[in-house]
Amino acid sequence: MLPNPFVELWRDPVATLAALGYVLLLVTLLVVTLAACWRNAVTVYVRWDRQRPQQWEYLPPAGWLLRVAAIPFVLAIDAWALAALVWLLGG
Repeated sequence: MLPNPFVELWRDPVATLAALGYVLLLVTLLVVTLAACWRNAVTVYVRWDRQRPQQWEYLPPAGWLLRVAAIPFVLAIDAWALAALVWLLGG
């Protein structure tokens, strides 16, 4: 059960406001990285759909491969941020 944030703010304002800052920072990180991941996935799909039959031989371009590799990397960062957020709010 989560404690009342107003009571915690009255008891220990520095720790409560620091925790609030961490929560807001993690939420901002999640929003920004998920938006970047979604944009990256759409770009990868569009480039695959439009350019593959005409321009690619056997290997896709390096920029496309980097975008594909960035998607799971960003999702891993999101998973860590979400785990930190759950830990921060739960403990």
